[in-house]
Amino acid sequence: MRPAAMTGNRLRLDADEALAGSRALSAAGEDLGARRLRTGTEIAAASSAAPWGRDEYGRSFEVHYRPFEEQVLEAWERLAAYVSGLGDAAAQSVRDNVGADVDAARRFRS
Repeated sequence: MRPAAMTGNRLRLDADEALAGSRALSAAGEDLGARRLRTGTEIAAASSAAPWGRDEYGRSFEVHYRPFEEQVLEAWERLAAYVSGLGDAAAQSVRDNVGADVDAARRFRS
């Protein structure tokens, strides 16, 4: 089943399915962050040994490589946090929508 479906002029939300999707999205962000920590740390450690050498060419490579490496690792970290945050935001949206439906149903019955 899909988390939400349009039927006529109504949007139907399968809250359980949408919450499961939001948990999966949060978990994907956490996994991406763990991979960044593990693999990114390995990349940084390997490059700190300057495997390209310390001669003139190695130093030139280092000057151009290091900022790029830092940008990639930073982007990886930020992307992981963003994906995880999307999952959290989706879950909050589902809870807010379900709460609004419950409140509307209560007012309608009163």
